[in-house]
Amino acid sequence: MAERQRLVLVTGGSGFLAGHVILRLLSGGYRVRTTVRSLGREAGVRAALGLASDDAALEFVVADLTSDDGWAAAVDGCDAVLHVASPFPARQPENEDDVIVPAREGTLRVLRAASAAGIRRIVMTSSFAAVGYSPKPTGEPYDEGDWTDAAAPNSPYVKSKTLAERDAWEFAAVNDVELTVVNPVGIFGPVLGTDLATSVQIVKGLLNGRPPLLPHASFAVVDVRDVADLHVMALEDRRAIGERFLAAAGQPVSFPETAATLRSRLGPAGRRVPRLTAPDWLVRVGARFVPAWRELAGLLGEP
Repeated sequence: MAERQRLVLVTGGSGFLAGHVILRLLSGGYRVRTTVRSLGREAGVRAALGLASDDAALEFVVADLTSDDGWAAAVDGCDAVLHVASPFPARQPENEDDVIVPAREGTLRVLRAASAAGIRRIVMTSSFAAVGYSPKPTGEPYDEGDWTDAAAPNSPYVKSKTLAERDAWEFAAVNDVELTVVNPVGIFGPVLGTDLATSVQIVKGLLNGRPPLLPHASFAVVDVRDVADLHVMALEDRRAIGERFLAAAGQPVSFPETAATLRSRLGPAGRRVPRLTAPDWLVRVGARFVPAWRELAGLLGEP
């Protein structure tokens, strides 16, 4: 029983995935502490999670990935850390360091604070972006042994996830940290609060008729509840130490397939979901002028 009442720090408590991770931990009998950028967000997070304001199983501390302030207090007394928080911009910045630097420094900031507090067990959320954004021979699937080449011409987000995870593994090796990394593909599923993840905003856009022409771009998906389960299973099973785990479900889906699913499941509520598709050449031309289309252009062709 004592094992099931350990105190676990979850970073970024107002986030899409973090909320589900917190609920999964609480249902498993853990006590949870989570970080927010301002205590003004506590009430909203508690409401989104369906927790009473006086529920002592969840506590909040102020800490931001861009500052050292608050992290010593955040990790104090904790038995493990689930580092879930990470910047994921809705639009790629002109200066890639605007994403890469916070991701790398934030990851090392959390790891250093945990290590200084004597915490060895850490589960970190990375991304498939750190695994599968460098080409492999045709037909070969990606697995946990693959790494994206950080020097390749990828988006700032892809580079940030790759470099931040590399930093984490290097830190773990030098500081005797029991690290596990989860690498999810696009995370979808029930939204708990008002802060929408970038992946969920794809669905919101389709419901609002955007984009009006659907590119034949494919992306892999996974349910947020499965990803939360995987984090907790990795925390509890010592065989997970030193391992990476891809989180994906089934085959990749395309924008037209996603739109068709929304229309068929929602009926009249899905009437604004686009139906027309865009030829690949149009998407590639548009990507030269519209930053939001650059990511889509890279997802054209075979999944």
